[in-house]
Amino acid sequence: MGKFIVIEGMDGSGKSTQTKKLNEYLNKHGYKVKTFHFPSGEGFYGNIVNRFLRGDYGRAEDVDPYFAAFVFAGDRKEMSDTVNGWLEEYDIVLMDRYTFSNIAYQCAKIDSVKEQKKLRDWIFTLEFDIFNIPKPDMSIFLGVPMSFVKHQLGRERVGEERDYLNGKADIHEKDMSLQYRVGEQYRIMCSERDEMVMMDCTNDQGHMLNGDRIHKNIIKLLKEKEII
Repeated sequence: MGKFIVIEGMDGSGKSTQTKKLNEYLNKHGYKVKTFHFPSGEGFYGNIVNRFLRGDYGRAEDVDPYFAAFVFAGDRKEMSDTVNGWLEEYDIVLMDRYTFSNIAYQCAKIDSVKEQKKLRDWIFTLEFDIFNIPKPDMSIFLGVPMSFVKHQLGRERVGEERDYLNGKADIHEKDMSLQYRVGEQYRIMCSERDEMVMMDCTNDQGHMLNGDRIHKNIIKLLKEKEII
């Protein structure tokens, strides 16, 4: 059975870059690797997710977070047999976003700390106990400065993985206050869950580290945890 690694973070935090760098490193060192990005953008639930992120159902705050969480979870459920097959075939399955992303984004839309915890627990139960999707061996949250996220989201973002938008803006990406609250939710999970680890991507002055330095720190972490 292969190891299951997830890279998590706010939009524009460099997840895709670090996933690519880690994939290249692992392949270079003899690992057979499968990479994937959630949401899948395909299937019954994936298409609903696409419509949600395009704003077809309204603004992010207009959609009940339990409904949104269920749809994102359904996307993973629909892919779970495929992911289990990858874990049998590959040494490492490397994922850009997974369950913790669902929790961070949906809980960030709730003000009450008590209700946030209630929804976190509900999503964990739904995804891992009821839907019984594969559990990652480690999820790494990229803790980057908000100034970096703001800069990245202010740039034009292109690529095939953005075809789901059909030229529209992602309702999560354009809300910087939401991004800040998402970061806070990730930090809460890093303090509560052993399988969720924060990778500090800042230097002593609080500025963003370069991508190569972050990559080296990720490799060091994975070795320390005996994932690779």
